[in-house]
Amino acid sequence: MRFNGKKILITIISVVVAVSLIIGSSLFYGKAKEIPVVQRFVSDVGAFFGRGVSAPTSALGKSTNSLTQLFKTYKENQRLVKRVDQIAADQVKIQTLKKENKELKANLKLKDSLTDYSTSSAVVVSRTPSSWNGQLIINKGSNAGVKKNSPILDSKGLIGKVTQVSDTSSKVTLISNVDSDSDRFPVQVTSGGKVVNGIISGYDSDTDELVLDELTSKSTVKKGSLVQTSGLGGILPKGLYVGKVVSVRDDTYGIAKEIYIKPAANLSDISSVLVVTGVGGNE
Repeated sequence: MRFNGKKILITIISVVVAVSLIIGSSLFYGKAKEIPVVQRFVSDVGAFFGRGVSAPTSALGKSTNSLTQLFKTYKENQRLVKRVDQIAADQVKIQTLKKENKELKANLKLKDSLTDYSTSSAVVVSRTPSSWNGQLIINKGSNAGVKKNSPILDSKGLIGKVTQVSDTSSKVTLISNVDSDSDRFPVQVTSGGKVVNGIISGYDSDTDELVLDELTSKSTVKKGSLVQTSGLGGILPKGLYVGKVVSVRDDTYGIAKEIYIKPAANLSDISSVLVVTGVGGNE
């Protein structure tokens, strides 16, 4: 391969001139009022590539900061959610304790008024939806003096009787039970100085009313008349408050009368009760 001597000479001269210009611009840069063209060119090229590198780096830094802030916000949100849930749980617990405390005070007041009976306080430990109006389980049994057919009351009145007893728990059949004819409750209504006896045979859960039939008298019964246990049959003692008469209607066949009673106790919300364990003095 042959080299053209003239071209080589021109190339060498060009290189020398370029180097001279760079060196000269550097030496006289401090004295010159304006930046030399070559120096300006070199600076512009450097700035261009510098911006090309710094732009992605800056964007990456901002993205990293945003992700860090987002993570911190997420953690703070999770902490606040847990705190809100805890506050809600505490509020429910407080309301439950207030309700139980109110019921226990009311039961204690009732206990003091039942001077003719021995009683024992108990707590409901089980009540299933399938038999909600029929039965429940309490945490007292034979070890606490509970016996079969022991009456069960809340602070307002009679709610049922014990039908099964173990050492530490008992099953209570409610007065709203409609599943067994053997667990009916004999009661009496006093109205206008006259007494009408009957058997609680049904319960209307929509209106929360007990149905009293098999009446022993055709005497007129007025709305608001008091209903209490009759003591007939020797199972439940006489005089335990049940509720008040709300209406008297014809039965399905239009032959006999049925008395509808509003129970004194709230049968849908029972958490603590009193068990009548005997007659004669408090426990």
